[in-house]
Amino acid sequence: MDTGLNLELLTEKLTAYQISRAVDISIDDAQSIIDKEIDHEELDKETIEKLKTLSDKLNN
Repeated sequence: MDTGLNLELLTEKLTAYQISRAVDISIDDAQSIIDKEIDHEELDKETIEKLKTLSDKLNN
């Protein structure tokens, strides 16, 4: 079930390290997402899909 990308849920429940490992991005990029320094739309489509999948798993 695709519920969309919920970055608030991801950043509340996971650390930058956990996000980086789950979606194969650097810890710095994950921390930038958490700190709202970069928007998820600036990331490549594959990473966005991985973030959506992770968000769906946390939402269930």
